[in-house]
Amino acid sequence: MGIIFTVKFILFYLLIVCNLIYSKKLTLPELDDINSKKINECQRCKVLVDSFNYWFDKTSRGKFEGGDTAWEESKLRSYARSEIRLVEIQESLCSELHKYQDHCYSLTEEAEQPLEKWWLDKDPNSIDLHTWLCIENLKYCCPENHFGFSCEPCPLDKDNKLCGGHGRCNGEGTRKGNGSCECFKGFTGHSCGECAQNYYRADTYTCEPCHKTCDGCSGAGADACEACKEGWKLEGGFCNDIDECSDANTCKPNQFCMNEEGSYACKSCDKSCKTCAGPGCSNCTSCGPGAMFWSGVCVDSKLKDVILAETLNRVILYLGLLLIIILITKISHALASLVVLIVAAYIYYSEKNSTMNVVYVISNLYF
Repeated sequence: MGIIFTVKFILFYLLIVCNLIYSKKLTLPELDDINSKKINECQRCKVLVDSFNYWFDKTSRGKFEGGDTAWEESKLRSYARSEIRLVEIQESLCSELHKYQDHCYSLTEEAEQPLEKWWLDKDPNSIDLHTWLCIENLKYCCPENHFGFSCEPCPLDKDNKLCGGHGRCNGEGTRKGNGSCECFKGFTGHSCGECAQNYYRADTYTCEPCHKTCDGCSGAGADACEACKEGWKLEGGFCNDIDECSDANTCKPNQFCMNEEGSYACKSCDKSCKTCAGPGCSNCTSCGPGAMFWSGVCVDSKLKDVILAETLNRVILYLGLLLIIILITKISHALASLVVLIVAAYIYYSEKNSTMNVVYVISNLYF
């Protein structure tokens, strides 16, 4: 018994360990996915600066909280810009991050000496760390509305606006890009001053989307279409849905067609059907070899015999119940009325839940 218990315990322990390992493996792809998302050098530098500021705040009072106030303030003044505090911050850098942590760690070595210089020589209250580190020293970023290796200013339009106020400068804030306009959704053109395809000019500064059926429009609504999108046709000034399913050859022979707004879908017939007019086994229009077509259903001879046998059993049962009602009627009309209600309810729900009710089977005995 002792050996059996030991073996069971070992197996149970191994099962728990394997489960933990498997669970851990499930989380690794998620972490890899987060850390594998590409960010540019400027964004990487900003992540590092945000982490530094986070730990700067976390160490703002060090270990001197509580106790003698005068002594505490004296210690805090010396601790505030001490190398001890800097080391504490640097040792914790990036550790709080759940996203882009690897990108942050990869920059800590390069930024170590510049951070020490900023810490010891600069005033953090007047000199912004992101500007000093990422823009001026590591040269990974540019000021707002500047781009490229030399941080050139982004070009403005005739109204002195950046991309007409409807876009952003390519490479803005980084040492990359060419300064061209990247227009917001709905706008296009060199300075984002035009409406994009399937948008119309609502007012001087706004472009609104055309109606969903339009392929180009002159205004709002379905009656302003200049042309129709694929799956629609222009009739009476409106784009009406094309019923692709009206063509019998739209789908393959073993599929049925479902018309959708502006489109269509071909769905596979039930495996019992050779061809069909809809989903399920009751919409067959023809059957494969070895099966018989029985009012929309494909059945083989064996299945048909089973259906007929089950139907015959139900008919005999119903006739038996009818005979019992007749006998009870001779005894008590009141009791017979109650039995009739019970039997009627039973027959109703039996036939309703049956895939092939008695009337259906009898009406299709000959085909």
